[in-house]
Amino acid sequence: MKHFLFLETHSGEEFIVGEDSLKEAKSIALDICREIALNYCDNEHDFCCDYCGELTDDQAEMSGLDEY
Repeated sequence: MKHFLFLETHSGEEFIVGEDSLKEAKSIALDICREIALNYCDNEHDFCCDYCGELTDDQAEMSGLDEY
C-alpha cells in the first residue's frame, strides 16, 4: 500500500489516503473532501481537493495526519 497526501484547500485540512494506486486514492480523496466541505462550508459542491504527493511509510507515520 502507498500513502498519498491530499489537501482540501478551503478548510486547509490535510489527510492521507492509503491505496495501491493514485487513481483509487483520488476517488476516495474526492469523497473525503466533499465531506469536509459539508462540515466546513455547508456546501458539498464548494470544495477543492489537491493532490500533494506520495509519502513514504515513515513520513506518513510521523505526519500525525489521519489516513483513510
